[in-house]
Amino acid sequence: MQTRCQNCHRPFALSKDLIHAALDNMAAQHMEHFYNVQCPHCHKLTRVPRTDLLRAAPDWKEPAVGGPTE
Repeated sequence: MQTRCQNCHRPFALSKDLIHAALDNMAAQHMEHFYNVQCPHCHKLTRVPRTDLLRAAPDWKEPAVGGPTE
């Protein structure tokens, strides 16, 4: 997935592994809108919308939250 830094405006790619890890992290922390990714050029944080991450990883499944207790 290609994204552009909000600070230096240089494009950079996010790997499939990083996208899946970001979505897992968002699900674990109950984050709903944005994930912060560090720009490899200027090292500032860039906000990536959850919808863009989901579009880039259609095979990702949200982890199941604990089932009923016995």
